[in-house]
Amino acid sequence: MSNRRHRSSLFLLELILVIFFFSLASAVCIQLFVKAHLTEQETKALNHAIPLAESAAEAFHSVSGNLEELRSLFPEGHLSEDGGSFQVFYDKDWHPAEDGEGVYVLAIVPGDALPAASAGRSPKEARALAQAAVRVSSEDGVIYELAAAVQIPRTVPAS
Repeated sequence: MSNRRHRSSLFLLELILVIFFFSLASAVCIQLFVKAHLTEQETKALNHAIPLAESAAEAFHSVSGNLEELRSLFPEGHLSEDGGSFQVFYDKDWHPAEDGEGVYVLAIVPGDALPAASAGRSPKEARALAQAAVRVSSEDGVIYELAAAVQIPRTVPAS
């Protein structure tokens, strides 16, 4: 009788250890799947944000830094009330959101986006270079950002 109890307690202990091992292994696998899912979402957002920011930087270049002219290239975009930035809102599927509320935001913010490039320049030279930060962001923060600059041609006054 005592031998039978000893065998059943060993079997029960072994069964508990196996269950513990499998629960530990499943917890590690679940964490890996969650991290892989989050990495996939970040990668998808980055894959959409990079060409969008590059396109906006090219548009900024083509209008010589004039934010109001960007409306012709981005009709769904909005110029901020103070005229300090141009924004386009996108929904979760990266389609332009017409109502001004979206999950993702493309913002073109003019200013000294390239401090290293403008260091040591005279004020006259600095005005000949329109700079902007092109930023794609979400609620979680900035997804992608790049600096854009365009040289504004000087005009020769008529004599």
